[in-house]
Amino acid sequence: MTSHAQPHFVSTAFYSQYNLILLGGSALYSLASASLAPLLLGVGAELAWLGIGSRLPAFRRRVEHRVDSEQRARLDDEVMLGMRSLSPEHNARLLAVGQYVSWIVLHAEARAGGPSERALLGELEGLRPVFLRLCQMQERLGQRLAELQLAPPEQEVARLSRAYAAEKDLGLRFTIHQAIKLTQRKIEQQSHLSDAVRQIELKLGLLEQSLAHLRSQQQLGAGWPDLSRDLQALLTQANAALILEASIEGELSA
Repeated sequence: MTSHAQPHFVSTAFYSQYNLILLGGSALYSLASASLAPLLLGVGAELAWLGIGSRLPAFRRRVEHRVDSEQRARLDDEVMLGMRSLSPEHNARLLAVGQYVSWIVLHAEARAGGPSERALLGELEGLRPVFLRLCQMQERLGQRLAELQLAPPEQEVARLSRAYAAEKDLGLRFTIHQAIKLTQRKIEQQSHLSDAVRQIELKLGLLEQSLAHLRSQQQLGAGWPDLSRDLQALLTQANAALILEASIEGELSA
């Protein structure tokens, strides 16, 4: 899953535009007046701002909101870029998942005040690129499966077996035997591809059902403890989907 960015409040407070202007201004005024007093005053104010200002709830909420907005923008760019290569069917499913996630996050933010709750919602938003990657893999495997089905390897094995039985030359029989083994591997690959496509579809369906259930629970007024439990179960499913993706990639590249 996409990791949720944690804000750095002190560094954000230091690098804020107005803070740098005031700190730089005190240094320039100290240089112009040939006195250390303005600089010392500026440094003292700076330390007070970093120690106190960075802990103010209003400042922290603003920083968290900015970090969340930046993360959403990155996820939006990633998903929109990936959607260009998807079929209309998968695009529709991905858009529906995005709407579910946005609705859930929007209605849960008011109840999620702590860092752990905020991180949980951030992980939920990372579900969209996970769903995207599963859709991309399913389409890629489906295309390879369709290519194999254009020339069914079972028919090729039958033809080669007849040729092998009729051939008398030992050299040619060996060549035909090797061709039969290669074609049988295609049959095994076709079976693996079919299984992988079914497993991915199962994961996609489970994620969609879990999101729909989570939204219905919110509509019924479920409290945050119940929502948090359902969210964690959903994220566990998403992690299992990533494990499946890695497993399939490993099998196909072996």
